[in-house]
Amino acid sequence: MRTYLAIDLKSFYASAECAALGLDPLNANLVVANAARTDKTICLAVSPALKSFGVPGRPRLFEVKATLRKLNRQRRAFNHYESIYRDELLKHPRQQITFKIVPPRMQYYLELSNHIYEIYLRYFQSKDIHVYSIDEVFIDITDYLATHRTSARQVAKQVILAIQTETKITATAGIGENLYLAKVALDIVAKKINGDHDGVRIAQLTTTSYRQLLWAHQPLTDFWRVGRGYAKRLAKLGLHTMGDIARVAVAPLDQPLNPETLYQTFGKNAELLIDHAWGIETATIADIKSYRNHDHGIYSSQVLPRPYHADEAKIVVTEMADDLAYQLMKRRATVQQLALRIDYDPQSLQQPGYDYPGELKTDFYGRQVPKTTQVNLTLPRYTDSARELKRAFAQLYQQAFNQHLLIRKITVIANQLFLETNPNHQTRSEQLDLFAPTPSNDQTTKTDHQLQQVIMKIRDEHGKNAILTGTDLLDGATGKKRHNEIGGHDA
Repeated sequence: MRTYLAIDLKSFYASAECAALGLDPLNANLVVANAARTDKTICLAVSPALKSFGVPGRPRLFEVKATLRKLNRQRRAFNHYESIYRDELLKHPRQQITFKIVPPRMQYYLELSNHIYEIYLRYFQSKDIHVYSIDEVFIDITDYLATHRTSARQVAKQVILAIQTETKITATAGIGENLYLAKVALDIVAKKINGDHDGVRIAQLTTTSYRQLLWAHQPLTDFWRVGRGYAKRLAKLGLHTMGDIARVAVAPLDQPLNPETLYQTFGKNAELLIDHAWGIETATIADIKSYRNHDHGIYSSQVLPRPYHADEAKIVVTEMADDLAYQLMKRRATVQQLALRIDYDPQSLQQPGYDYPGELKTDFYGRQVPKTTQVNLTLPRYTDSARELKRAFAQLYQQAFNQHLLIRKITVIANQLFLETNPNHQTRSEQLDLFAPTPSNDQTTKTDHQLQQVIMKIRDEHGKNAILTGTDLLDGATGKKRHNEIGGHDA
């Protein structure tokens, strides 16, 4: 039996900013958000201190302000008597609750995350560490327990204290017999228990304790890999807990709810759902390290800064096609299958004189919006040419967009890449066109390729904005700004 450790850096982005400012994230009310994007911007993180006042983890900025206004009315707080510090606010109930806003700094967070990864490497080999996200890792600690004759809790606490001492970041840990139990111990148990005398929170689960403690736990969305969609489909079957799923998994086939019901509803994913209901996970970190996905693709999406009209959005699609060509060349890949997805803004339905005849859907905030449009295209041959990709996406956009609707999100997709560096790929096949020049004789394609290589080299050495196209300078273009961002946030 193996032992796994899952470590999460508590409210990482907010804690990182607090550490830089000399603040305690458990005591200082702080929000990481770009206030320049208006109050509708989504907060990247909220400090634990501010969460304790009822502010959710990923709210929009106006939701934070509305929550605190309501609390301050209840407290009958004085406008001129305010504080961002939780301990002061608890001592003085007439103080007004306020908070500090700091803009995101993604490059700083990446550097801090790398520093913390180096701390992990002092204790464990990289082959035993799986980086799950910028603020979360899984570690197989089985061999280390035997070598150092110590317990999993002692190992976890030693690492957590090292992180806290060096970075001022609070970490929480979950320990389990498999990756799933370690993750659930972290997400559901460790984050809700009181810390020990050093303030460290560590929870441990076995398959037995998991069933005893969490088979009746609600909501199901607290469990790893159970999203809102899965939870809704399970609720329609009358299943609201992991215990409910486990009982259905062993029910006789003559019962109304049985394993076959789950497979009919979730397909092959029912197997994973059933295993998790029983606290079983067969995948190991070694399996994750050895896994190779041969069906590669690139998925690039951006939420526009405001609702865009059709002509403006076309500019962004052109920019994204150009960036896609850059990514393909960096990967030494070509593509033949493309897709374009367009999401619309709810304001589209409020435009005077227009009655939308199409199908509606409910978005994340419960608003009615026009249904997402997606169109696909198979090119006559594999390519990484920016010229060909921009022409193809212009064709897709012409098919996809509705000129009467306002566009809020654009996604470009390149499916089934051919990687020149992948030895497992078979020779790619193409449909020949007798009336078109072959790739080997197409001088334009060869020239495009050479030019893109020069541009890529300059951008790699001097930044993506070292060379811009005319499109990047048009009103509504977003590329120049996005080149200075990481994950949609300021670097």
